[in-house]
Amino acid sequence: MGRFRTDLTFRRITPEESRIYQDGTIVGEVYRQEDVLNAGAHYYVIHLSEDHRGPVKVHDRARIRDTAQRLVDTHPLW
Repeated sequence: MGRFRTDLTFRRITPEESRIYQDGTIVGEVYRQEDVLNAGAHYYVIHLSEDHRGPVKVHDRARIRDTAQRLVDTHPLW
């Protein structure tokens, strides 16, 4: 409510890791993880800095941006 929504950018660091930036500042990371229960499948873990809610698992790559934006918009300390 009343927060100014900014666009996030992502920068790949390794094939399995990307950093999330908001206005040029690193606010979190995205990690690609192999799904050991489903051979050949993987999921993504979004983890924001200083977020007591902890990491969030996303199975659909197309949902990473929306999920990360929602987490940033509702971050309890920002």
